[in-house]
This record gives sequence, C-alpha cells and structure tokens, in this order.
Amino acid sequence: MNKKWIISLIIAVIGLLAINGCNKDKKPVDDGNAIYYWKTVFRMNDYERDFLKKHDIKKMYLKFFDVDKSWDGEQAVPLGTTIFIDSIPSNLEIVPTVFISSEAIADYPQFIDKLLTRVIDMAEVNNIKFGEMQIDCDWTESHADEYFSFLKELKKKLEPKGIALSTTVRLFQLGYETPAADYGVLMCYNTGDIRNWETNNSILDTKDVEPYLGKLGKCKLPLSVAFPCFAWNVTYSVGYDNEDEKYMRGIDYDKYDFTDTEKFKKLSENKYKINVDEDDYWTPNYVRHEEVSIEEILDAKNMILKNLSSPVQFVMYHLDSVNLSKLSDDDVEKIYR
Repeated sequence: MNKKWIISLIIAVIGLLAINGCNKDKKPVDDGNAIYYWKTVFRMNDYERDFLKKHDIKKMYLKFFDVDKSWDGEQAVPLGTTIFIDSIPSNLEIVPTVFISSEAIADYPQFIDKLLTRVIDMAEVNNIKFGEMQIDCDWTESHADEYFSFLKELKKKLEPKGIALSTTVRLFQLGYETPAADYGVLMCYNTGDIRNWETNNSILDTKDVEPYLGKLGKCKLPLSVAFPCFAWNVTYSVGYDNEDEKYMRGIDYDKYDFTDTEKFKKLSENKYKINVDEDDYWTPNYVRHEEVSIEEILDAKNMILKNLSSPVQFVMYHLDSVNLSKLSDDDVEKIYR
C-alpha cells in the first residue's frame, strides 16, 4: 500500500477523532418541545391540552411557589403556592420550578433545606415524579455571591437523589461566573426597564437584546432559550408634586377596552392616559399595553442563533390559551424549530 496514502488515512482518522472529542461535551437538543406554566392554579382547558399534543411538548417547567421576604422583612417565606386542580398528563415531564427574589436569596442558609423538602412533598402529594428541578432568581450584582453559593449547596443536595438542576439566566446575568447547574434557560423576555414610562416594550425589544449577544459565545453553561408569548398592561401614577413624573403602579393582566375614548386617551401606539376623577386615588393615571409579535420573537431568535450554536431546547413562556390563541400553528412551529 502506498506509504503517502497510509499517512493521509491516519491523519484523516485523527481529525475525525478530534472532532468527536470536541463535540462530546455538547449537550444535544432535547427531544420534544418545552413550555412554562406560571399560574397559581394548575388547571388546563381543552385548548391548552390540545396545544401540548399538537406541538409535541414533552417538558413543562411548572412553578411550584415563590420565595420572598415576609411583609416585615424579617425572614424569607414561601408565597404563591400552586394549587393542583387537574392531574398531570402522563407523557409530560414536569420540572418543579421555584422563583426566589433577590432580597430573599441572601437568607438561603435558613431556607434551603425547607425549600427542597417543600418541593419533594408537593410533588409526592400531587403524584408528580421528577428528575430535574429549576431555580428562577432575579439576583442582582449585590446578591450574586449568595446566589452562586446557594446553587452549589442545592446541587450537592440534589445529586445523591439523582435530580438534575437547571436555572434561569437573564440577559444581564451573562458574563458572570458559571452557575453550578446542569444547564440554564436564557430568558429572552423582560428585557427592558419596566419601571420607566418612556420604555416602549419591556417584554421584548431587540435593541435591548443586542448589547448582550457577544457574551453568549463565552457562556460555558449549556443554554436553552425561552421566548415570550404573553401580554400585560403596565400602569403608572403621576407624582404628587410633579405631574410629568410617572411612577409604576403595577402589572394588570385584565383586558382593557382601549376603544373607550371617554376613558382612554391614546398618546402613542401602545400608551394611554386614563381619565380619572380628581378624588380617585386608586385608579392609575397612565397605562402601557405590551405584547410581542411573532416577527419580533423570530428576529430575537435569529439574533441569538447567530451567537449560540447549539441551544439545548426552545421554550415558550407560557401555557395560556388567551395569548397562545393569537399565534397560528405555523407561528408556534417557527418558534420551536
């Protein structure tokens, strides 16, 4: 056999082995699609059950409860515990998910064991078998150390039980140390400053996403990506001394009838002044309606894919027939595929 040909063959084999070695640590895309369920009552209507089947959704990140500071600020307590009315579909993988506020994460040594016990007990009572748990935390830089320490401790407690750990990752949290988790879910929503009245759309604006794209390639944590499929109304009141100042009052999920011109004065495409009686201190003065079009979601997805070569999975936030019915089946498949 030709000596040069043998040498070329050996080099080719070594090259293939090297490629396989580089790809060995990359987590493949999970089978099926995924979705969040973020309500305090677990009850699905026929549309939502059909939605899961139609779009091959195999995994659901289901909020079990929140952890936040008590009203007096003395301790971290569970809030908004989900009540299960319906049973879980047998073919659906459930990932118990717990939201922890940035203020509460600092007290994790006092509640980490209670948190894990509460998740396990809730799952057992509701006949939910799970092999993964997720932590959603809106930690800020001042509580970053506590957050990373919390995940390390929680992962140590989960590993002997054979339970994996995932965590959400907000865009501004990219660039910090790698969390002690098996993978993260990049939340491609809530990208803007919701408290600022001048913000056009706090749910998703590609201009808010763009500055963080360069950090995606440096992220060592495997990432899934979640996209927003919801709408809300952000309300504001004017300042006591200055009516030009606007302070965020809250988020309202109720449907507003903006065609009622006696009550709502249109200021821009999605901003309205609410006609309020002078002695009415409870009704907000302004409202901004926010929702995201399929075009905006796909633009954000394309931007991310250019910087993130192999996402673990695409996820929709969240399972709600009112908002999901605004999307066609083709729109949903474009998000997932």
